[in-house]
Formats: sequence, structure tokens, C-alpha cells
Amino acid sequence: MLIPVNELLSFLTLVIVFALSPGPNMMLYLTYTFTYGRKAGWSTAAGVMSSFVVHISAILLGITALLVTTPYALDLLRYCGIAYLVYLAVKNLQPVRWKETAAERKTTGLWKFYRDGFIGNILNPGSMMLYFSILPQFVHPERGNVPGQTILLGGVQMLGSFVTNCTIVFFAGYAADTFFKNEKYQQRIRYVMSALIVVFAVKMLFFKVRQA
Repeated sequence: MLIPVNELLSFLTLVIVFALSPGPNMMLYLTYTFTYGRKAGWSTAAGVMSSFVVHISAILLGITALLVTTPYALDLLRYCGIAYLVYLAVKNLQPVRWKETAAERKTTGLWKFYRDGFIGNILNPGSMMLYFSILPQFVHPERGNVPGQTILLGGVQMLGSFVTNCTIVFFAGYAADTFFKNEKYQQRIRYVMSALIVVFAVKMLFFKVRQA
């Protein structure tokens, strides 16, 4: 076996803890869940999950090593991520009446939420840290087949993260179906979620990806 089961379980536990930690991805899919319902939240989570393929490919193609040794490239990605989060936060503040939102849920394509999750996670430095710094620590060259180990760990990470995110969306959906049908509550939660997204954007200013 490429990686012992106990190491895979340890890595999976780390992945779940990482997914449960509040961050830009969580704020984004919760915002869409509260406003548009579970399908929007799950679509956002799917976008987040599939974007990890980009990170895995970056490791396999050696792009990760190039980025780590090129601080300006990492800074550019980080600033793009900050700008994107601020854009989403401002966009989320636009007033939306619940009745209008209910109609939008029938007409708004799920692609929009998938796209936002995909782009947001590519530019998320927390995801960069996971793939640039943490995941390589579970890869052991002496066992051989380093690409296979990387793909296996990446698959475990994607599955664990997706299941965790979808579970959170499922329970958050109950709040969307009850408390947030009130227009005042709906607007307040949008203010709170936008503020939290901005907070994470500010934190990204001081984020540094550490080399493994």
C-alpha cells in the first residue's frame, strides 16, 4: 500500500479539522445557503472541492516548488484572493427581499455558486498552505511512487473536505428555512456574513505560506 491506513486516518482527521475551521470558503457557502438554500451551498462546496484538482496538479507539475521560491507570485495570488473576497462581500450586501430570493432560486443557475466556490478556493491561502506545506509532510519518497502518494492524499483531502462542507450546509439549511425567512433577519445575516468575509480578507494581508 502506498500509505499506511493509520497515516491516512491521521491525515483525514487533519483535513476534517481544517474544513471545520471558519474561513473564506465556509463564509461563502454559508452565505449562499442562507440566501438561496442547500443546493446553492452544495454547489459552492462542489466548486471548492473541484478546485483542489488545480492544487494537486500544481504539486505534480512542480509549479508548487516554483511558487514557493517566488514570493512575488504568491503575493500576487494572495492579493487577487483579497480583492475577490472584498468583491463577494460587497456584492452580498445588495438588498434582497426573501420573496424575490425564492423566485431567484428557481432561475439562478447553480453554475454561479460553483464558479464562486472554485475561484475563491484557488485564491484561498489556507488551501495553499494545506497543499504547499502540510500535504508534502505525509509524502515519503523512500516508499516510492511519489505522484501516486500525492494523488491518494489529494483524493482523501477532497472527499473529506467535501463531505464535511456538505454536512455543514445540510444543517445550515434548517436555519435558512426557518429563521432567515424574516426579511430583517435575512438582511442582518447578510451584513454579518459580509463582515466576516472582509475580516478573512484582511487576515490574508498578513498570511504567509510556509515552505515544507
